Amino acid sequence: MEENTNERKIIMLKERYKSTKGITLVALVITIIILLILATISIQSLTNTGLFAKAKEAKEKTAAAEVNQAKTLNEYEDELNKYVSGTSQTKTDWTGKVNKPKLMTGMTAIKFTDPTGDEKANEGSVVKTTDTDTAWYDYDAKKWANAQTVDGSMWVWIPRFAYKVNSSTQTFDVVFLKDTTNTYLDNGTEKDAEKEGYIVHPAFKNESSTGYENGGWDKDLTGIWVSKFEAGFATSNGNSAPKKASSVNYSQTSVWASGYETGGNDGSLSARNWIDGVYGSTTTAIKYPTFQGLTYSMNYTNHNDAFNISRALTESGNIYGLSSATTDSHLMKNSEWGAVAYLAQSKYGLNGTNIYINNANLRNSQQSAYAITGCAGETEDAAEVGVKIDTTTKKPVTTDSSKKIYVWTQKSGTKASTTGTIYGIYDMSGGTWERTAGLVNNGNANLATYGQSLLNALNNGKSSKYVTAYPFDSSVDKNGANIDTASTANWKANTKIYGDGIRETSTAGTGKTSWYTDYSYFPAVYSPFSTRGGDLWDGEGAGLFYFYRNGGNSDYNAGFRSVLVAQ
Repeated sequence: MEENTNERKIIMLKERYKSTKGITLVALVITIIILLILATISIQSLTNTGLFAKAKEAKEKTAAAEVNQAKTLNEYEDELNKYVSGTSQTKTDWTGKVNKPKLMTGMTAIKFTDPTGDEKANEGSVVKTTDTDTAWYDYDAKKWANAQTVDGSMWVWIPRFAYKVNSSTQTFDVVFLKDTTNTYLDNGTEKDAEKEGYIVHPAFKNESSTGYENGGWDKDLTGIWVSKFEAGFATSNGNSAPKKASSVNYSQTSVWASGYETGGNDGSLSARNWIDGVYGSTTTAIKYPTFQGLTYSMNYTNHNDAFNISRALTESGNIYGLSSATTDSHLMKNSEWGAVAYLAQSKYGLNGTNIYINNANLRNSQQSAYAITGCAGETEDAAEVGVKIDTTTKKPVTTDSSKKIYVWTQKSGTKASTTGTIYGIYDMSGGTWERTAGLVNNGNANLATYGQSLLNALNNGKSSKYVTAYPFDSSVDKNGANIDTASTANWKANTKIYGDGIRETSTAGTGKTSWYTDYSYFPAVYSPFSTRGGDLWDGEGAGLFYFYRNGGNSDYNAGFRSVLVAQ
């Protein structure tokens, strides 16, 4: 390159000398000699300093870097193609805000027309969409992602997050995490949540190495799907899903029903006959529940039934279109309840506003049916109100003209959602008690009688990914003990478990000692199982931070909710 440059300079000088008067041949020769000397010195200098060798080395490094860059870009492209095709099971799209929901087999993305008033019961209607729709969800706008399974059941995406507890305001500072990491975005800068003082919520954490003590999973999760409503009877209110879950039989053959339910205290009332919808029926297989608004809450199932039914949602031939190859279904755990409650009481949800109660009471209008999913009272703590189902509209109406009831598709009805919008989760205050997969393994006979499947799902008597076994005070919690004393002692023994909306959000194991004056009664003695949310009778005691003890037996005011996780 240096020699070519010098040749060009010589040619230019020749042309200049040809066009310039007064230049002699001697001057031209001298100039050429000087240029040749300079060229020789330059070449020697480059050679002696090793510059040629360094240039060669730099060229080789550049070529290698280009190869590595191309390889990396190809790898990124492959991953992006996985996301687009939906084949990636370990990662998800990261927008810098929220992990993109994972739609499993049988699920379709949905959104809603926002209700603007209460004039019509169906102000807010379902709109099917795709996971590429940029308006599908917006958590900043309290618009959580919703999806629908083949039968019409609805599910809400709770993305992986970390939190800080704000006891003074009874709210949470929440940051959404990237993929399955602990990284979040702060004004364009990625930060480690734990290093910044946040707690990664255990519902999304791999706790296989620590005994699942906080209700974690066997791998890190990008998010979970929670049923939008309590489980309801699939045949109620015109829903046509009579198919039975062949793998689930009733554990309970009889229940006690109060007088206002049956017209008399009948201890022989068959639970299976009521749930099956026909008194006197001999069938033993339970119908699949539906998770839709304005259905009769599925009551008269015991803890064992609720657990088994939730596990059967993905079995072959189910009504939801779900596949066990891509989806795990299970009874909601306290950690998952806590994840919903914590997100609800953040800037992405109610953020300090109390959730409204579902206080709709059928009062024997439909045999032993009790509550209706997706309803809201006039106030957050409204007393129960009697309702009946309008034969024309199939919607609940109050039997007392001085009181009102709202449904989830009406503007006032959205106050009973975790967001205060139609995009949230309903029935988490009131309706029926919701059985959760939590217990104290204190040896009480009710554990085996009403929850053998939960015991079987434990890991050597301790927590598993499906059931959380809470610590208890064995010196106090024993047969014959005062149950309130035992509840207080067990609550005090529960010092390490977090994320479930119990110790972090309450001050005692009995009374109205949870946030927003919700009831706090820790499992103990003959009531070793956990329930959440309260029922339609509980008034101000019902709510997101309600926790209660339960014997596990089937009852008119106890239901459940299910959760889906991508396999």
